[in-house]
Amino acid sequence: MNSVIEHFGGAVGNLSAIRPGLAASILSHTYRAISRQAYHHPSKKRTASREYLQGVTAGLMADLLKDPSGSAVVNIFMPCEIFHAMGIPAMVPEGLSAYLVCTACEQPLLGAAESGVLKKPMIIASTTLACDANQLTFARLAQIWKVPRLQIDVPYDTGRDAVLYVEQQLRDMEKTLEEVSGRKADPARLKEAVCRSCEAQKNFREYLRLRPAVHFPETFTPELLCDINQHVYLGSREAVEFTKRLLSDVRKAPKLTTQKKIVWMHTLPNWQDSLMHIFQGADNGRMEIVASDLALSGLTEMDPEKPYESMARRLVEDSFNGPGSRRIGAALDAARQMKADGIVIFAQWGCRQTQGLVMEAKRVFEENGFPTLILDGDGADRTNGGSEQILTRADAFAEQLEGARGTA
Repeated sequence: MNSVIEHFGGAVGNLSAIRPGLAASILSHTYRAISRQAYHHPSKKRTASREYLQGVTAGLMADLLKDPSGSAVVNIFMPCEIFHAMGIPAMVPEGLSAYLVCTACEQPLLGAAESGVLKKPMIIASTTLACDANQLTFARLAQIWKVPRLQIDVPYDTGRDAVLYVEQQLRDMEKTLEEVSGRKADPARLKEAVCRSCEAQKNFREYLRLRPAVHFPETFTPELLCDINQHVYLGSREAVEFTKRLLSDVRKAPKLTTQKKIVWMHTLPNWQDSLMHIFQGADNGRMEIVASDLALSGLTEMDPEKPYESMARRLVEDSFNGPGSRRIGAALDAARQMKADGIVIFAQWGCRQTQGLVMEAKRVFEENGFPTLILDGDGADRTNGGSEQILTRADAFAEQLEGARGTA
């Protein structure tokens, strides 16, 4: 990482211990500058669509660090059409952690709420899908901030009763949001939000259809933000605008040449500099990510006339719900659809669900002709992981794919 960024992150981290409000203000201004740069002076290292999404997300992080009092803290699987329809900003901690690690201050700010850097929001809302550890995290946040907490319980099965059960919880959540925010929910605005979700999903499906044939240079952070867009941002105007730009970019992209196509499972280690020259997909990249299972997991057909049912089905039918075989099957289907050369599973240490299915996933993928690499490491801390070991394994995997298909 750039030494200037390292110095900045260290200084902000030290400041957070004695003046957390000032640390939050500095980060807010920094992310605001990143947002403006993305809009007005976009990087040539990213496509126009991903740079737009960078601007949207950095701006949201800046706003929430400045004043989160009217916002909701949510997990990545929460259907946020209700929030967008009511004008309530939704902040996902996974997105904030991605920005903290990119500004080299993730270690002192891993407990941003505990330190007082991140002030209390209006409400916390999460789902039991798909992370057990997150349920403890959100409970702790509610305790620290002393704010209301909502949790949508997602049943393990995928039947009609499960959809109805989740649908009622979403209706109840909307009523609670009315009470807490003092705003009245508008059925017409919710319908519009679901219409926007439908449009964004349609655009994303078309992007996926075109993606296997083209070279699309990216880094890990934009791919991670794309995962968030396909969940938290659905229902917003920004999600539609991003997917429109994404389609435009993919239609103008050059044909794929030597890079090997990878389907990625789980979160992306955007802090892992040692992998960038292999996975970034730039001109010197040897492999590029054509899809991630997290971005694909919520691609469910929605009906604007049945907004609550549609959001409930998206949760219940998500490939991360239910037995691990569902998620493995969905990733296998994605690898076939994207004409992938191989699959990479990032089994980050904080996720027991992913850790538990990796060996079975590798077996299934390789029996179906897809060489598979399992990488493990920390999900957000740059100092907690063997960069050189990961690089060696990824480099060997690239050599394997550049040779002949076989068993990893």
